[in-house]
Parts: sequence; structure tokens; C-alpha cells
Amino acid sequence: MSSVDEQKFPDRGFESPEYVEDDEYSDFVQTYESVLQRRVSRWEKYFSTLPPKKSARFKRFCRKGIPDHIRPTVWMHLSGAYERMEANPDAYQIAVSKVPPTNIWNVILADVPRTFPENKHFQDPDGPSSKLVSLKRVLSAFAVHFPKIGYCQGMNYIAAVLLLVLDCPPNEREVKAFWLLDALINHILPKYYSSDMLAVRVDCMVFNQLLKDKIPTVHKIIMNSGITCTLLATKWFICLFADVLPIETTIRVFDCLFYEGDKVLFRVCLSLVRLHYKDLIQCNEFPILITAFRNMCKDKQTLYCHQFIESMFRSHGSLPKSKIAKLRSQFTQQIENDTGDPE
Repeated sequence: MSSVDEQKFPDRGFESPEYVEDDEYSDFVQTYESVLQRRVSRWEKYFSTLPPKKSARFKRFCRKGIPDHIRPTVWMHLSGAYERMEANPDAYQIAVSKVPPTNIWNVILADVPRTFPENKHFQDPDGPSSKLVSLKRVLSAFAVHFPKIGYCQGMNYIAAVLLLVLDCPPNEREVKAFWLLDALINHILPKYYSSDMLAVRVDCMVFNQLLKDKIPTVHKIIMNSGITCTLLATKWFICLFADVLPIETTIRVFDCLFYEGDKVLFRVCLSLVRLHYKDLIQCNEFPILITAFRNMCKDKQTLYCHQFIESMFRSHGSLPKSKIAKLRSQFTQQIENDTGDPE
């Protein structure tokens, strides 16, 4: 099931980040390799058959990280993508043979070259390991197959992360990325990508309330600065942190997202704030706070993905789905009362 190569730090195509020194990054790689080796051993011991049935142990193991060589299989089954792919075997090939409406197609063509330009897999479209063409094809097929959604900026980064994780031949990789994107956009996060972005606006308001409840000092600073959580967090929700967090941390968030659903996103938001609490409480002006929120997503504390994920589930207490649902209902009604029926 495993090999020495599969237990080494994966090469996702990114250079070592500029926000930490080279020796610091080397320490992270070495530390995380030991985590990866331990996780492979544990998965082999308890889950010899894939996919495992959902259980408390499986949930805990997903939080601790899915081994890279089985991650695509686990994601496909957890999300329901595998079943939908099997039920619609020709859907991707039919969709990718067509072109979306011109206005959507032009946005996709503009966004694809801007997606992870620092990553070697998204630079030369003719390169042997290039995923640029696959990214364009997946986004185009999605827009054709789901015309009510079409394409929304931010989806390019999500699809790119999926393509980086899927280690298989290009055609198979594209089909699986298409159905995983469908799982996220249409099933795990329905209405996030509607024309009015209602669900994203609502979830920014939910985050604001959770921040007020759990980290009130920072919430007060944000309110006193005249900033809203909508301004601070919209990008986080829209791209599911794919263009925000370091790549390994993003992938670990996706491990949890595919198992536990969208409430994981609130834990990510709260952890970012709590881990940078000391810096944030020093911010007393609008531009300083904006800069702090932008910079805190990529630093040593977010780079160490294993510790970051642990903090997500250790530091914020209970976050029941019933509470999230109640807050969403409350803020949806508030928006509708303020602006009229969004439909």
C-alpha cells in the first residue's frame, strides 16, 4: 500500500516560500515527513480496505491527514464524486467538447494563466507536467454542464488544488477533478457561487458572530476600525482558502472539508484569528488591520499544517451544525429584509 517515496514530502510544484527562511522551511519539511510516515503506518493498520466506512476513528484520521497516495480515492468516495462519476460516465467528455458562453469563456481564459503562476505545473502550457490545459478544460466543462453556476472567480484555485492532488493520467485526472469540483460547488457548498453570492455573504456574517462570541477582543477591534468580516473573509470563503493558505495546509483543510462539510471553514477562520491574536490586538487603524489579515494567512503558523489543523479542532470549543444552521437562517432573513427577496 505504501512505499518510501509515498512517505516523503510531496513536491506540489511550489518553491520554498519567501515568508520563512530556508532553514525554517527545511525544518518544516523534515518535521512533516515524520508526520506523513506515521500517518501512512496508522492508515495501513486500521484501514486496509478502501474506502473505509464513516466512523469516529475515520473522522479523526481525516483530521490528522489522509496519506497522499490514497487521498484521491478517499476524497472521491467521501464526497460522493465517485458515485456521480459512475452514474454519468460520459458527462465530462460531452461537456468538455463544447464551449461555454463567450462572456464566461473569456473570464476563464483570463483567469487560468493567473492561477498559481509561481507553480511549475501552471507555467509553460507545453511543459511535460503542465496542468494549465487541464485546468482550462475542467473549468470550461463545469461551466457547460452546470450553466446556472457557470464560472466564478475563485473556482480556478479550487480546481487547481484538485489537479495537483490527483496523481493519475491527464484524462482520468480531469474527470475526477470535474466531479470533485461538482461535489464542492453543488453539494458541500451549495449557493456559494450563485450570482448574488448570498451564501457567502451569510457565512461572512456567521463568522462575524462566531468571532464576537469566541474572540471578542479582536471582534471589537474590527468593529471599531469600521471594517466588516465580509470585507476581510469573502476571499477566504470563495476560494476555500486555496489562494490564501500554504498548499499543504489547504489540502489538509480539504481532507476535513470532504468528511465534515462546510462548518470546517469557520474553524479555519477562527484559527487564523486566534493564532495571530497578539498581532491583531495591536492594530488600531483600518489599513494596518487589512494588512495584518492579508499577511497572517501565509507565515510560520499556517505553514506548519499539522499543528494548524490541530488548533482548528482544539481551540474553539463546540461548533454544532445546529448553531451554524440557526445563524445562517437568521442572517439570511436579515439580508432578505434589508434588500428584498434575493431570488
